[in-house]
Amino acid sequence: MENEMIPFSAAIEAKTKAEANLASDPSFGSVKEALKTGETFVRQTRRNENKAFDGSFITELEKGIDAVARIIANPRSFIKEQAELVEAGLAKKINALSVQHLASHSQFVRKIDKKGNVTPEKILTIHSEMDAQIYENRFVMTLIRKCITFIQARYWYIMEHGETNDSDLLLIHNKVTIDGITYEVDSRIKASVPSQDKGNSAVNENILERLTRLRERCAWYLRSPFMEEMKGAKEVTSPIHMTNMLVKNPDYHAAYLLWEFLDAYEELGISYEVDETNQSFDKEYIDTINNLVTTSVLTLSSHLVKDNKTELKTKTKFIKPKVIFTLDDVTFDDGKYLYDAYPEAKKARRDPLALTPEQSKEESEALLLHLKSQRDSKAALTPKIVEEKDRRAVEAARRRVKAAEKLYGEYARQMEEERVKKAKAKKPGRKAAPKKKEDLSLQRSRVQAKARADRNAKRK
Repeated sequence: MENEMIPFSAAIEAKTKAEANLASDPSFGSVKEALKTGETFVRQTRRNENKAFDGSFITELEKGIDAVARIIANPRSFIKEQAELVEAGLAKKINALSVQHLASHSQFVRKIDKKGNVTPEKILTIHSEMDAQIYENRFVMTLIRKCITFIQARYWYIMEHGETNDSDLLLIHNKVTIDGITYEVDSRIKASVPSQDKGNSAVNENILERLTRLRERCAWYLRSPFMEEMKGAKEVTSPIHMTNMLVKNPDYHAAYLLWEFLDAYEELGISYEVDETNQSFDKEYIDTINNLVTTSVLTLSSHLVKDNKTELKTKTKFIKPKVIFTLDDVTFDDGKYLYDAYPEAKKARRDPLALTPEQSKEESEALLLHLKSQRDSKAALTPKIVEEKDRRAVEAARRRVKAAEKLYGEYARQMEEERVKKAKAKKPGRKAAPKKKEDLSLQRSRVQAKARADRNAKRK
């Protein structure tokens, strides 16, 4: 029975109820306050992993292997002739070389009649046979083995490290002493979803499927009748001798170009990019984390805290210190990229030249099913994530609006109080009113006097 996906709203509702129950317990609150006095370390990191496949080597392989397919379907061969001296009655085929040999070796003549007919006792016969193990075909045989080794190395690496994930990692460390007992809590919580590879997810899957098909074709070519004919032939090595066939025949020349490309291509064909961002914590999130730490401490049933009558089985072990790279390598399991740091991660691998077409097809079908299930999970998960993000964004916006309204209301009330105070302070009494009128009349008379003085000055 398949597990149904739990809605995000249900998980959030359960979390809210659990926190409410914990907050209502006074004993829980006292332990929680005690834990706040200890040493606490909290870190949350968002990690986005992205991979990019190099499609150029896939394209070159496809062009070259198409040419190889045409060659092995109709390989060039060489007619090999072998001369053998046999009894005349056993000779199946003679030619001009046989006549020349008999003319120069008269001891093999039995008789010559009156008409000049010659009856040989022994004669040189020529055996002709097709020889496919010419240099050019030995070159193609070596190229097929070289291609499958090249493809298999990248196929194995992609299968072991190809999956990338976007993840959130929460690390919690708390150390506190209560009543002489030191409690330590270390928690590691990780949530991850398949990465979209910065929008290149579909392109990467297409390249991987093409690589898988190339692997299947090479596995078939390795067991083809052409390779059976070349069984026991000596492989060729670089530099390749440029024969007329390798230069002028289009298929053999395309195979030669593929050989040159494989020799020059030193990259793996896949690159990874990892982005890490440290997340911030608000007051509500910190309170949730404190609840988690408190629950973890209270979960421990230790004989140091209370009498524990259960018999404990003691096991002694010796620990050898090990050197690791960094904390991040262990935290995010970067050992999948660092075999030197984690040699135990290496897996036993079979010889790629022992790969059969049936094994290759079976592994390819398993890979395609895995990619399909991954696409289906992404398609099912993405709308739920977007819906949950939208819901949280709306709730956050509403909280911000309420906080702003509350803050604005408080500010408006304070401004109104200040305005009333200023109005009361500036309100004039009955005795001050005449003084204000006198000041206005005096100012008016001064302005009029200045105007008259200006007019008189203009007249003069």
